[in-house]
Amino acid sequence: MDSKNVEYNNEHMIERQQVIENLSSTNKLTEEEFQNFMHRVTEIEKIVSKLMSSDPKEQELGETLADTILNAKTQKEFSELEELKVKTNRTIINKSPINENTSDPTKMGQEAFMKSIEKDANERAADRKIRNERAETLKRIGNGAFKEGDYEKAVTYFTKAIEQRKDSSVLWNNRALSYMNLKLFEKALHDCEWALKVNDSNLKALLNSAKCYKNLHNEEKCKEFIKLAREKNPHFQKFIDDFEKDLDTIGNVYTIDDV
Repeated sequence: MDSKNVEYNNEHMIERQQVIENLSSTNKLTEEEFQNFMHRVTEIEKIVSKLMSSDPKEQELGETLADTILNAKTQKEFSELEELKVKTNRTIINKSPINENTSDPTKMGQEAFMKSIEKDANERAADRKIRNERAETLKRIGNGAFKEGDYEKAVTYFTKAIEQRKDSSVLWNNRALSYMNLKLFEKALHDCEWALKVNDSNLKALLNSAKCYKNLHNEEKCKEFIKLAREKNPHFQKFIDDFEKDLDTIGNVYTIDDV
């Protein structure tokens, strides 16, 4: 194998270990960043495998792929905002010799990688737990304000709770109901849309959307959401019937469940 390929092999093994070490010290990688890293590891391993092959054709293909990456001169690095960016400058890659303690860089890389994944999973779980507890506390304060009729305060605390947990349809629905009591029906519709992104069959979000469109004098959209509610919640037909009968009642106060 010529010196260019040996250089490529060694440098990218070192680069891979450096990225893994960065992973270990990064607490908030997104799923997209993780998938991009995995794609990068897979690419490198495929090329190295071809370069090490005893088949001349495979070696030639490996050289072609290696040249493509070498000529592109790209390097991935984590920014201070913890986003993966592409930097068009390969010259800063560490070119120091491989330490004798890492005579098998592929094996050592895999071990370090698995440790980093385990650490990252534990940190994510701990972070989720803290965020859920904060969201629950903020939601209770918002519910209390709502029941006292202080809808502006309720909006404030439901907003803070949503910042901790954007995947909660309950929080989106509760803030939507707060907006509805403030007669801010377009804002309420926006929150209903987010609740439906979390769960597209959410009965409260569908019926609250119908209420909003009713108050905005859009009968067609109102009926559309009632129909959707029936289709997606066939076991709640009686409840939806009662809802539709009460829909024309003027001066409704929209209430939430203490959940």
